Amino acid sequence: MASAKPEGANTKLVRAMFQAGESMNVNNFVKFYADDSRYQFGNFPVAHGPQGIVDASEGFIKTVKKVVHHIDNIWEIDDEIVVVEMTVTYDRFDGKSFTLPCCDTIRIKNGKVQDLKIFMNIDPVFAA
Repeated sequence: MASAKPEGANTKLVRAMFQAGESMNVNNFVKFYADDSRYQFGNFPVAHGPQGIVDASEGFIKTVKKVVHHIDNIWEIDDEIVVVEMTVTYDRFDGKSFTLPCCDTIRIKNGKVQDLKIFMNIDPVFAA
């Protein structure tokens, strides 16, 4: 049986980024992003750079009280690419909770997220 490979710097960065996202303070989260980064959440328009992520998060922050990432698998594909398979639990302010499947691909350059693609259908969280 092969022993587990120690986590690399990019895996640690991704885990810290998710933890910052769980703080529900988008300014903590965007510190992980390069100025020219791209952030694509499902079918929503691409957000560009930290300010674009802040702007795109306004409606989310008003709807969701708490987020928890439950990582099932995380792979460092090479020196830049990390893939994360997980479920994410969203608790809304109205008391409803949703746990949804998700897969992210993350490209990291110079210690910052350059590109994040979130493959998830978050529609149930925003449904009436």
